Amino acid sequence: MDIDSIFKTPTAPATKGGVKRKLVSPDEIYRKNARHTSYEELTGRTFEVGPQDGSEGGSAKRRNVTMEEEDEDGSGGRDRFEGVANPEEEEDDDRFFGDGLTSDQKDILDYVDDIDPEEERFDLSAVRKMILKFEKAINKNQEMRVKYPDDPAKFMESEADLDEEIKRMMAMTQAPQHYPVLVELNTISSILSLLTHENPDIAIDAIELLKELTDEEVLSVGLEEDQDVVGSEGEAGMKVFVHGLIDQGLLDLLVQNLGRLDEEETNDRQGVFNTLAVFENLTSIEVALAETIVSKSGLLPWMMKRLKVKAFDSNKQYCSELLAILLQSSSANRKRLGEQGGIDDLLQLLAAYKRKDPKDDDEIELVENLFDGLCSALAEKENKRLFLEGEGIELMVIMIKEKRMARVRAVKVLNYAMSTKAGTANCLRFVEIMGLKTLFSIFSRNGNEKLKKAYKSFSEVEEEEHLIGIMASLVRNLPLESGHRLRVIRKFVEDDYAKLERLLDLREGYEARVKAFDEKIEQENKELELTQEEIEEEEPVRALQRLETGLYAMQQIDLIIAHLCAENLDLDEAVENGEKESEIQSRVRMLLNRRGGSLDDIKANLKEYLNGLEVDTALAEVARSKLLAQAGSGTASEVILAEAKGKGKVMVEEEGEIRTGAGLEDPTEEEEAALEALEAKESAQYMLGLLGQ
Repeated sequence: MDIDSIFKTPTAPATKGGVKRKLVSPDEIYRKNARHTSYEELTGRTFEVGPQDGSEGGSAKRRNVTMEEEDEDGSGGRDRFEGVANPEEEEDDDRFFGDGLTSDQKDILDYVDDIDPEEERFDLSAVRKMILKFEKAINKNQEMRVKYPDDPAKFMESEADLDEEIKRMMAMTQAPQHYPVLVELNTISSILSLLTHENPDIAIDAIELLKELTDEEVLSVGLEEDQDVVGSEGEAGMKVFVHGLIDQGLLDLLVQNLGRLDEEETNDRQGVFNTLAVFENLTSIEVALAETIVSKSGLLPWMMKRLKVKAFDSNKQYCSELLAILLQSSSANRKRLGEQGGIDDLLQLLAAYKRKDPKDDDEIELVENLFDGLCSALAEKENKRLFLEGEGIELMVIMIKEKRMARVRAVKVLNYAMSTKAGTANCLRFVEIMGLKTLFSIFSRNGNEKLKKAYKSFSEVEEEEHLIGIMASLVRNLPLESGHRLRVIRKFVEDDYAKLERLLDLREGYEARVKAFDEKIEQENKELELTQEEIEEEEPVRALQRLETGLYAMQQIDLIIAHLCAENLDLDEAVENGEKESEIQSRVRMLLNRRGGSLDDIKANLKEYLNGLEVDTALAEVARSKLLAQAGSGTASEVILAEAKGKGKVMVEEEGEIRTGAGLEDPTEEEEAALEALEAKESAQYMLGLLGQ
């Protein structure tokens, strides 16, 4: 016999998978099961509305309430209405000297006040009673199912009772400080057992219960009374509850349950959405759980498979959002994505939007999430290589040329893909596919006005910062005196140094922002009369704010200018002596003088940049030694141009050729980061020295 047929709602529309029982919403269940007494229980009286047809005892203009109560004199309680205001009486009677209410009407108002749900709170005793009823409902249902496995009519009532008790358990969200009781009484095991219940509707109910219990907004309950005590106890209780769930296999059970939900059904579709919400709740409660979720469950491959479904819906959008969250906070998750072929999957998903725009705001959010996830993934060295092999550079350049919505984020992706020494191979490929023409076209602001009108998400300032980042990566990563580097330099020289002037215009704008910020801070310090010690305490925060205001972008521009000034690739016939300088440096000096500045401003900014770099020299030297040992010969700068590939190295030679060589032990992530910082510092020092000649 079909168990699910017991729970069918006759009036519900049929779907491909059949008709599923429509469960009552949590709000309705709460109102239905709120532990309030009725008016009759409270007062011992009943009341009914009198006739409205104009007959005796009624009026067409008003309703006359009659109380039914046994009375010795048979008056039916009419004496209680003496002195009640009557609309037909004169206004000079004494009805305005009281409140115009009978004692019964006052009882009704008092009753309404008494049942205010905001006033209901759950203490430990109430929580234990609720859990006991919940456990009894589970046991009763299991007993009836075992006793009558082939007769659903026998266990239908126990199933409905279980459904009701699951809804009642949602009231626990009012007392997160009592969550540890769920662990102590092993109630979490009972909740998790429902995820494998024979009736999918019960499993969906359990998922909804978990979603509500793990919602971080639960922690705000009761904060108006005692923020410190209730807030800390609720947060501690929530973490105990969450870790208890994970220890008993929550993550695997949730993913396994996703496999039996049919999204053609409304309830099942909502169940999938709630499951994803549970995972998001876990990352909100504790960021470190993002890595646990991916490592201890099959959620990541399930999400990538779900994202490949062509039809767009809210669950697909939610998958993209959750993916971005999981990748943003964990290096291990980003690496695992690359190992599972996720970089290629993301490129294929985004390729669908290279020549068309999303249809609505929800689909726009989907695309934004996919781009964010890809940018996060590109923080890993190995993923940069996979991005190159998957022709990600080519795809981003096409998106920029098409000038659709995807162009707004394609520039950002290129910035992430080409950054650091690990992005050297991507820089080479970008130059080889004629990406410089596309890059400097948008650097000249071609088509920006159209983009501003068409796309609200387009930010010219943000795009400029990403363009500056790409240029900085090109001049820093491309091999010295290589053909690729020469092509970049020529772009700044062509059209009578038009691109160089544009770069200095941007620098002037960022410099003005930083100066305005410094003046604002200085004025605030004076108004607050801060001491020197207090000012020094605020300095780390102020330094970060200065970088965000525009100092970082200005430092990147100055590094680009320093690299350009150091170039002398037959672009001029300068005489190499202590008094002469390259034609590019002469032009930079002239353009700065026109703006009231000088090369000294760039030098001072680079010195500040150097002072802000923190380098672990010991770790950096260890990484350098390992790379030299792998190469067998050559300088460390040549070795660092390599892209890791397994235990070997892909060496980038002068003209961009790629060859593979055997390697030994790879540097650790900490060693690579230290070496990256050391080489950045050495490069800046070298450029600063050239400017000082």
